[in-house]
Amino acid sequence: MPKEHLELLVCPDCKENLKKIDIRNTIIGFYCPRCKIVYPVKDDIPIILAKEVRNYNLEYTLIKEIKNRLSNNSFSELHKYINRTLNLIMLKKTMSTWEWEDEEFWSKKYVQERKTGIQKNWNDRIWQREVLIKELTNQLSLKGKTVLDIGCGEGQNFKFLLSKYCDENSLYIATDISLEGLRLNRSRNTHKNSLYILCSADYELPFPDNTIDILCYFGILHHTKNKSNNIEKDKRLIRKNGCIILAETIDRPTLLLPSVMPKDETSVHEGHISKKDLLTQLNKGFEVFFVKEEGTPFFTAMMTLFRNSMLNSKEFFYLFLNLDILFVKTLSHIIPFFRAGEILLLARRRDISLET
Repeated sequence: MPKEHLELLVCPDCKENLKKIDIRNTIIGFYCPRCKIVYPVKDDIPIILAKEVRNYNLEYTLIKEIKNRLSNNSFSELHKYINRTLNLIMLKKTMSTWEWEDEEFWSKKYVQERKTGIQKNWNDRIWQREVLIKELTNQLSLKGKTVLDIGCGEGQNFKFLLSKYCDENSLYIATDISLEGLRLNRSRNTHKNSLYILCSADYELPFPDNTIDILCYFGILHHTKNKSNNIEKDKRLIRKNGCIILAETIDRPTLLLPSVMPKDETSVHEGHISKKDLLTQLNKGFEVFFVKEEGTPFFTAMMTLFRNSMLNSKEFFYLFLNLDILFVKTLSHIIPFFRAGEILLLARRRDISLET
């Protein structure tokens, strides 16, 4: 946990700068002096959750451990904060919110991948998003910039795409609701200047205003409860002229026919975002300077029928992707079923009124 960047952490409930709980030069937690609430650390990963999504199973024992490691005389005020937090988390003992329903599915996936050492082949996503990263880096250098990867998972988008354009002064901040996902990400990430935070994408993120240069939504918004509306709360984080990079599934008409194709196992909250809602959010203070739509049912069918070939041959993959884009430009105007199911987008923050 790079201590020089811990001043970036704020309380998700009140935005007050968090204070570290340091025992013998080891950070074991944080606290908010305004809310009088404590946040634990697990495996050098701060767990900074808004009060609505505090998690008994994950946090209660960790905070009890903090209490046990503090001497009563030296930290009497902090003990009050700890007890207050334990009472708050006890109320969540029998509750499960949207985020944690999804977390169980993904954490099992990450644990299995970490134990077997077998990495998922992400070539389809990497090759699809290369054009997005190229367009971004033509507009903005990533050297010395701060990149926030919301819902980072195992971190393949940073590892295989963004990290190539960063230098040692670039800061990569990875956030996710899954501790196992963050562990897996960290084990594979060779970029030393990285910070891992467990938090919820649906609530205020624990960072100050105007601190992020590149904010990434790689397939995370459609898993959240608030979908595109998360942009409204997150845009405060982005510096002027900073960028949003987004790759998401969008709504399209479907045929009510039984599928003959095998379905992948999916998490509880698999959904889509509204293209209209997305662009409405981005019209508030942002300039969209790159948009690409693709992912018709034709491409889905080709990925099912020729999956191995498309994952192992870039040329073969691009052949079907270009045909798919052609369908979007032609047939989608005639047959709604052939509208794009995915959108790739870049937007730049322009509105000075968003500055604090």
